[in-house]
Amino acid sequence: MPVYPAKQHFAATAGHLGADSGVILVHGGVTLIHPDSDTEYEFHQNSNFYYLSGVAEPGFAAAYDISTRTAILFVPLVSADEAVWVGVPPSLDEYRATHGFDAAHYTKDIEAVVGALKPSVVYTLPENASACSAFSLAPVEKLRLAVHEARVYKDDCEIEIMRRANRISSAAHVTLMQEARVGMTETELRGRFVGQVLAQGCSYEAYGSIVAGGRNAAVLHYTKNNMKLDNANDVVLVDAGGTYGNYASDITRTWPVGPRLTDNAREIYAIVLDMQKTVIDACAPHKQWEDMHALAQRVAAEGLLRLGLLTGDLESILANDVVGYFMPHGIGHLIGIDTHDVGGYPPGTERINRPGLRYLRARREMLPRMVFTVEPGLYFVDAILAEAKATPAVAQHINFDIVKSYHSVGGVRIEDNIVITESGNDNLTSE
Repeated sequence: MPVYPAKQHFAATAGHLGADSGVILVHGGVTLIHPDSDTEYEFHQNSNFYYLSGVAEPGFAAAYDISTRTAILFVPLVSADEAVWVGVPPSLDEYRATHGFDAAHYTKDIEAVVGALKPSVVYTLPENASACSAFSLAPVEKLRLAVHEARVYKDDCEIEIMRRANRISSAAHVTLMQEARVGMTETELRGRFVGQVLAQGCSYEAYGSIVAGGRNAAVLHYTKNNMKLDNANDVVLVDAGGTYGNYASDITRTWPVGPRLTDNAREIYAIVLDMQKTVIDACAPHKQWEDMHALAQRVAAEGLLRLGLLTGDLESILANDVVGYFMPHGIGHLIGIDTHDVGGYPPGTERINRPGLRYLRARREMLPRMVFTVEPGLYFVDAILAEAKATPAVAQHINFDIVKSYHSVGGVRIEDNIVITESGNDNLTSE
């Protein structure tokens, strides 16, 4: 893997700060211990710190002198006693070269090294304010917002890392489809997925994997993953991705537990696939993300009308947010270091409090180098269908008797990850 572009990320962040002087100073995460034990929690680096440094290990810090464009890495000092347990670390110069910094010092020297730069102001993150209290600090939200906006736009290095994460995770999904059998458990499928992505170089799951058989597929973030898949007529929805090089993938596929989909499941699957293809074909620079959600809703409404689950005028169905009772989540979200990545709602952008739209995770113009998930789905969720039935403007458009006949499908979701390009998009999941 090439050297992580930490200096470029510092420079991009400084650009979003609008600053030509001062110092950015950030601290990474530290190891945490389970209460009343000496066992460590699995360490995941602070995402903002990783973006700026490329360091995945605990205990580090980093600084960037904006005016001279000098990047400084601060490394925790490992004593001889500690080295017995954790190994002898690289030298300061090895750390500097590996991570692409201009200089490296020990963390015990942060105040002296940064103080020698004589910064007029220090920019840091909210969680780092107390550790940086020796300096004159800018309002901490300034750096947080600048880092978030910088993280929205992926450089070539980040895109290639995410392409690799998708390639590994896609192959694991294909393996599950090939190996899944009646009588397996959701737990077993999850274990096979995790084992394969780790074996191919991923560090961990990008999020808690969802392996949802039958009616469990109607639970959007189902993570019990403990049911036996003993009904060949059920679908199994697998929403799972690995993290490679600290960048996430987020992929969903739905397939039959048995040899083939039931007629009802096939019909719902066809609509969802049409939703996804239509939206991906439409994703391009300068379009609004919420318009992609509206497009998915229109395709869904047309499909559900054809099947007779919905009835009445298409425009009235859309105006009354009827599809939101079958797809209660947004069409997708930004993805990067975090699965639900930052920057979806720029400052001043409000959420839309309407069914299906209130959980839209981004409202902004699509621009080149943004990476989104596209994840339409249709679900038969008892609680929100009951709400629909009690809402006359919605209920008039739903044939509840026909909907009941699709109840056992549970839910269908299909999800890919795309990067917006100058002329359209590139599907990172399709390889």
